Order: sequence, then C-alpha cells, then structure tokens
Amino acid sequence: MKQYIREKVENTTRHFKFGKIDIQELEPVPDNIDIYSIFKAIERNFPPHYFYNLERVIIGHHEDFDKRDANAVYSDRTFYITNRQSSAKDLMDDIVHEFAHHLETLYPELIYEDQKLIGEFLRKRHEIKFEIQSEGYWIDKYDFTDLKFDSVFDKFLYKRLGKNMLRMITTGIFIRPYAAVSLREYFATGFEAYYLGKREELEKISPILYSKISELHHKNSH
Repeated sequence: MKQYIREKVENTTRHFKFGKIDIQELEPVPDNIDIYSIFKAIERNFPPHYFYNLERVIIGHHEDFDKRDANAVYSDRTFYITNRQSSAKDLMDDIVHEFAHHLETLYPELIYEDQKLIGEFLRKRHEIKFEIQSEGYWIDKYDFTDLKFDSVFDKFLYKRLGKNMLRMITTGIFIRPYAAVSLREYFATGFEAYYLGKREELEKISPILYSKISELHHKNSH
C-alpha cells in the first residue's frame, strides 16, 4: 500500500487540513460527495482529544481493500479510506468507524481494563449462540468466547447463516450484525451508533458500551 501511495503522490493529489491533520485525496470521491463538509462536521462534533496522535487521512482505493473486504483500514496513526463510496453517509460511517479504532490505541485502559465491556460482549455472544442453536445450526466447532476477529467464524455468520438470518438473530442484542464479529468491532460499531444517530438505541441495547463511549467523549484531555 505504501508504494501505491508514493506513486499516487507523484501525480495530482488534493491536500487539505482536518484540524491539524493532513488529508490526502489520492483519487477523487464521487462528485455528489462533499468531502470537505464531511470532515468539518466530524471536527465540530468530536472533542479535541480524539485527534491526538492521528497523523493523516489518505483517500484512494487499493487492492488491499478488496482482499480484506473492507472500505477502510487504520494503521500507523493513519486512516486509509477508499474513494469508492456510494454516498456521503457511507464515507462518514467509514471515518467515524476508524476513529473508534484510533481511540482504542489511545485509551485501552479506559475502554477494556475493568473487563466490563468484555463481559457485556460475551453475554451477547452467549445469547446469539443460544439463538443460532435454536435455529438448528451445528456450532460446536466455533468459539463464541473468542474476543478477536476470526475469519472462519465471520464466514459462518455471513455466509452460512446469511445476512437475513444474522440480522434476525442479532436484533435487540447487538446494535447491528457486524458488532458480533469481535470485541473491537463491537466497540467500533457502538461508537458509530453513538455519533451517527442511534444513541438512545445504543444505550438501551448496550448500556456499558454506551457509558464507555460517553466517558471517552467527556474526558478532558489525553
């Protein structure tokens, strides 16, 4: 990916600032998306300490996104985000989601150290395990207590169960199906919900997750 970026920078690249963070648009987003307004809206709504230690945002598509079946990646204090966005909402979702992963690197103790969020996540995993078994699926080979992302488990959820069944099973347990795939994505999808219009629903479904994000938001400084 770094070689790809170097090649693109040598061509025409649009630069602008997101607070003190450098934005590099290596490839343009669709004409109907006002990228500048999206970043300004996030800047207005996020507290200053969320931006600590974040260096840059790089926008452009790379084959690594296709390999990972992802639209964005957080690595080395940088957001890498595809320019192939369907709408302004999709781009906003990706940026906010990667902020969650950035905050995990800044405040791991606040988020995870007391084990409360882990406990809430595992209780929900136990609930969907029961629901999946009730639907007649054989699940003995899957570890529902594993906190990390597992591609085999992910494939089971999205390919074997399928999106419709997964949505039905997770409704009222997880804020959205993707929150079930790992602890980190549980946090990140909740973070999206908190800032993108589902705050009350998040508080009802995942009260510990809600309280963690609220505590992060109101933290005075790094």
